[in-house]
Amino acid sequence: MEPSTVDTRDFYPKNASLLGFQLTNLQIHGYDRRADLRELAERVAPGTYRVPVETVFPLEQARAAHERLEQRDNRGKIVIAVAEG
Repeated sequence: MEPSTVDTRDFYPKNASLLGFQLTNLQIHGYDRRADLRELAERVAPGTYRVPVETVFPLEQARAAHERLEQRDNRGKIVIAVAEG
């Protein structure tokens, strides 16, 4: 895998942030992710972590949802929901 370069100046006008880590490298060196995934699930279940949702579109309006996303001025996630049957 080749190293990548990110110009952080591209993030300023959009007020964006980039968070991440490279799991594959950790696993090569023996990292067992099960305990961390268990802890994450335990925190997600009661709502400790919340994701801001701006708009929920039904599947039939997926095109409108994508157009909304392309405007790039949303303040939360755009969700496409499938009706439960």
